[in-house]
Amino acid sequence: MRPRNSDGTLRRANKPKLITARTLTARWIEAETLHLKQLGMSFAAIAEHVTRVAAGQEKALIEIPTEVEFSAGYCISAQAIHRAFKRAIERLPRTEAEAFRKLDTERCEAMILALQSGIRKGDPKSADVAVRILEYKAKINGYLAPSKHEVSGGAGTPIPIGLFQEAIDALDKKD
Repeated sequence: MRPRNSDGTLRRANKPKLITARTLTARWIEAETLHLKQLGMSFAAIAEHVTRVAAGQEKALIEIPTEVEFSAGYCISAQAIHRAFKRAIERLPRTEAEAFRKLDTERCEAMILALQSGIRKGDPKSADVAVRILEYKAKINGYLAPSKHEVSGGAGTPIPIGLFQEAIDALDKKD
């Protein structure tokens, strides 16, 4: 396998690995996203903020490296911000990821506390929101029960195992 630079471009084996401006930009976006997520901003709001910072309309919360330059009309989507957030979380040491989980859990508990008066009055909307918050809390903390998925044929009939075996054999022959 040929050696690569930090942005995936090929490099010569006798040359040192380069950290490119593109990689520095990506790392800055990840750091800015983590910081803003800690403050509770949505991915869409973070995307808008980063776009405005790139245009010089807003000040960044994390210092931008001098090597980072944004192109004219730079824009980033909420989906790209979400991917940057996921990459940044995976790069974090386990203890920091646990800290984010704890922060989200505390936020969930604060939301449930705010809904208590509506729940006690019998407001169905408050109860529904509280249930969804509890489901999210269980999901982020990893104690949500796994869901069972069944695959069935037409009219709910079972699919013959031979059909699966044929499909697997056909896939094996392609390789």
